[in-house]
Amino acid sequence: MLSRPGAVRVAAALCLSLGAVAEAQASRMWVNGVQFELRSTVLPGDPASLAQTLDGRWGARQARASDPSSREILGRQRGPFHETLTLLPGPRQGSSRVLVAVQDLRVPPAAIPPAPVRLPPRARLVNVVQFDASADAAAVFTIDTPGTPAAALLEFRRAALARGWQAVATPPASALPGAAIWARRGPRELTIVALRAGRRVRLVLLVTSDGAGGRR
Repeated sequence: MLSRPGAVRVAAALCLSLGAVAEAQASRMWVNGVQFELRSTVLPGDPASLAQTLDGRWGARQARASDPSSREILGRQRGPFHETLTLLPGPRQGSSRVLVAVQDLRVPPAAIPPAPVRLPPRARLVNVVQFDASADAAAVFTIDTPGTPAAALLEFRRAALARGWQAVATPPASALPGAAIWARRGPRELTIVALRAGRRVRLVLLVTSDGAGGRR
């Protein structure tokens, strides 16, 4: 499972890529059971200059990290609240996409939902992201496994069928960035995408319900 900084990065990446956080509006997300309140907006200034400006405004108790992808991360502790600020290149030149993730350390982690399929012996669960606290909320399971995307997808298809999922379709190669299948069990839908990650395979299992972002 991911460490807390890793969980923040997962929350930030998912929110920014899936549009899960509206402009300047708060939303919640659970990463491995840890709840984060998230807020996203766009500000003028590139990530490096904004991070330098915010360094002083955020006070002394903070950490700052940067990486070659032009992402800047700042963090601070305010009482029971841990705040992480992620800056990424924005939609316009000279702008930044800003994501603030706040964790209330007084809130205990929630129970992590079980994976929709039984994991093969060599597969490892990396993280679980939930977009709601309800039982039928959409959830994303990220799994690491050896082999090839095609072999991994076949293995997980068998595991899904063994758990009562019924294969619905295999989308065309252009529909998703990797090998994928769709399956259904009652009101729940399962999308499995297999992607090459170096010498290993990264599988993303998206579970949704009717009315909770499932495929139409």
